[in-house]
Amino acid sequence: MKKLTLGAGLFISSITLAGCGVLGNDGYFRDRSNDYQHADSLPPLRMPEGVNAKHQEELYEVPQIAGEQLAQGNFEVPRPQAISVNAGLDRVKIQKLGGNRWVLVSQPPEEVWPQLHQFLRASGLRVEMSDASAGIMETAWMSFNESPDSKDKYRLQVETGVQPDTTEVHVRHLSVSSSAPVGGSVNWPQRSSSPEREGWMIDEMSTALASEAAASTASLVAQAIGNSSLKVQLREPAGHEPYIAMGLEMERAWATVAHAVNSGGYRLHREDSDIGLFYVTYDEERELSSDGEDDDGGWFFWGGNSDEDELAETADQVSLQQILAGIDLSKGAEPALFKEIKGLGIDATASEAYPGYLIVIRGGSDDEIEVRIRDTRGQPLSKNEASQLLLSIQQNLI
Repeated sequence: MKKLTLGAGLFISSITLAGCGVLGNDGYFRDRSNDYQHADSLPPLRMPEGVNAKHQEELYEVPQIAGEQLAQGNFEVPRPQAISVNAGLDRVKIQKLGGNRWVLVSQPPEEVWPQLHQFLRASGLRVEMSDASAGIMETAWMSFNESPDSKDKYRLQVETGVQPDTTEVHVRHLSVSSSAPVGGSVNWPQRSSSPEREGWMIDEMSTALASEAAASTASLVAQAIGNSSLKVQLREPAGHEPYIAMGLEMERAWATVAHAVNSGGYRLHREDSDIGLFYVTYDEERELSSDGEDDDGGWFFWGGNSDEDELAETADQVSLQQILAGIDLSKGAEPALFKEIKGLGIDATASEAYPGYLIVIRGGSDDEIEVRIRDTRGQPLSKNEASQLLLSIQQNLI
């Protein structure tokens, strides 16, 4: 036993001495975390004469970094962008808000339009009407084998998307009796006759658009779809508070803003669609470090902001009635967003704002919806703060 113990001690001593050559900056197991700073750029691959080089895109683009940041040993690798910031990079998605579903394509309408024509032809569906200026195409009447007593028709509505250079394709299905007379214009219902057959068309269409075989050409006649106007714009008028202008119906505008304030750095605490009001808190660290959803134990977790978590917990205890009672009526902020709401300013003891912000949705001019953000006493924020907070909402609209 003594010989074994002595041998083990000698072995450990030899490993300890050898560790000086194995570990450390000159050893095998040295710290290699900054080795990338010594990497050199290689010139692009040159093809032989007579061979056409296919255009290649960077899969992992290296960002440009200021020279003073390259001091060895002092450079801090930045956090990745929030997933919400990169929303829409997937080429084709099926979006759903409430009972509505549509296909979202990360391409402008003039590129999607010919792809839809190709899809309908490949599916054996004849296009009976195609109006690029209105963004509408309709199929001819058809019959499904499982329902010979009825005939069916589809309408595709192509619109510019909420985000820049995106397209929304909405599908409407109509079914009538096989003996019903047809001809002339069709009186399309507000909802599809069959949600299942609408869903079938959406699934088939999204699969076709997402395939590699989808054409990437543009249609000149389709460039007028949506009058080339954006559905959503962040406006910063001189001398006035910024706001988001939305060319949407109120129901869609409310639903997409509700989605946005449940994403990224926002937390939604209270809402009331009758008065067009959301009560939220915002955590910038949460915006940068996550995709806006609660972390349930993934591979990486950047950690939370305890101060912001405490504010959010405080906000959870606040009711909309308390906030409205504390609205400051002594300052006439324009536009007057709260004048039609009951129970304003009745709490004379309120001297400080509750944590968080109020997001207010109102109908504006030219049939636009306007989205503004105020503090919880109803007063405008600084122009820079308001713009940044509204931009975080705009990036997560669907």
